[in-house]
Amino acid sequence: MQFISRKQVEQALSPLKCLQLSRDAFILVSRGKVKQTLRSVIASGKGSLMGTMPACIEEGPYAGFGLKTVKVDFSHSDRHTSHEGCILLYDASDKGDIVLVDAASVTELRTAAASALATEMLAAQNASHLAVLGTGVQARKHVQMMMAVRPLRHISVWGRSAASASVFADWCRQHSGLPVTVAMTPAQAISDADIICTVTASNAPFLSSRDLPAHCHINAVGASAPGFQEISPDIYAAAELYVDSRESVWHSSSCLQQAKQQGFLSQDNPGTETGELLTSEIRPTALKPRRTLFKSVGLAVQDLVFARSVVAWNKTSMNNNPD
Repeated sequence: MQFISRKQVEQALSPLKCLQLSRDAFILVSRGKVKQTLRSVIASGKGSLMGTMPACIEEGPYAGFGLKTVKVDFSHSDRHTSHEGCILLYDASDKGDIVLVDAASVTELRTAAASALATEMLAAQNASHLAVLGTGVQARKHVQMMMAVRPLRHISVWGRSAASASVFADWCRQHSGLPVTVAMTPAQAISDADIICTVTASNAPFLSSRDLPAHCHINAVGASAPGFQEISPDIYAAAELYVDSRESVWHSSSCLQQAKQQGFLSQDNPGTETGELLTSEIRPTALKPRRTLFKSVGLAVQDLVFARSVVAWNKTSMNNNPD
């Protein structure tokens, strides 16, 4: 059994490569080329949960079975990442080869890449002010990915911990070379922002529709399991909704479910999937400025596509650099 480490994942996947893999994954979904079940989650009641996500890609370069299993622990903010686990890949042929890939690094990259892909398609072409709400690993990955799709000139950040927000702001300055503002409140952070990324583990909403700029694109990322919330339900009535998967977000997003219950969102208009945009001739960025919201909860197909790409890169690298 082969193991692919975090280092190998990060070496194999540049931001541009991640964007292409995201396109491939979402197109597989829209064309019905993948079988995947809804995420199964077990919570411990002590600030952690475990999720399992199986899938089968039926044809093409990413074909085969795979299973991601990951433990998410929100009680240890000093850890490098709140996620730890593995992606188990079964060879599409009858060889029986099995590969384990580090799940934390793949999850970080594929999640931020999905947001960047949505931003590339939905945000204004000249969007230059990025607001990031959250200070963890996903916040950093989102900054890196957003820089690959829009000409950023300013970053504003907010975190529930002032100390963490300050550290994150310093990291942003060092890695982006851009001016960075630390905001005292979420509303202050997103004032005049063109792109807003919410990447927290909050269980209560901290943004409402009255806080939003007149024109902006929102990537709502952090609340990817029942019980977590970042944005108020009324935001769903104030922005056009786009999703990674209608079935998955309606199953896993407490905020979206509450938006429906409170009359802000109808299940008759459950959102446009990313894959549908990619396979459509419609170009949303050509439309008049407006508010758009990309709600993602993560799909197993993303993990399989990214992981199989890393395995292929690793094989090529080994062949080009034999011992």
